Amino acid sequence: MSRSDFCFVPLGQSDGDSDRYLPALLYGCVPVFTAATEAKPFDEVLNWKHVSLSLAGGARVPMLHKLLANISDARLLRMRRAMATTWPRLLWTSLHVGAAAHLTNEPSRADGVSYLGEPSETDAFETLIAVLRRRLGLLAHSEAAGAAHA
Repeated sequence: MSRSDFCFVPLGQSDGDSDRYLPALLYGCVPVFTAATEAKPFDEVLNWKHVSLSLAGGARVPMLHKLLANISDARLLRMRRAMATTWPRLLWTSLHVGAAAHLTNEPSRADGVSYLGEPSETDAFETLIAVLRRRLGLLAHSEAAGAAHA
């Protein structure tokens, strides 16, 4: 993966979620999802179009080499730069920090424990909270619109 520009990310078992995108992002390899309709993690707050490619159905797989050849070096560079801010938001660092403190009976440290030096303030827990805030905002907006029509 570390030597590749693009990494194939097929669906998981029984067409379920695959976590192959995470090592791809960690290695700087652009994930290529096989199903354009596949929901990506935290896609409500993470713009996956900036860090991955999605194929419109399996029909495009035979043409994959041509599609990838059309990705410019400039676009690949932009995608890799965007990956640098995306992968930390997919790791559960703050929970790892709390678990490490609990297991060692040590108080949590502000600097925490991370996997790869990422800050715990922008981890998957915070990303999940951002998704929930967005959903609550959308829910509140739709409820207000419904009340206005009543």
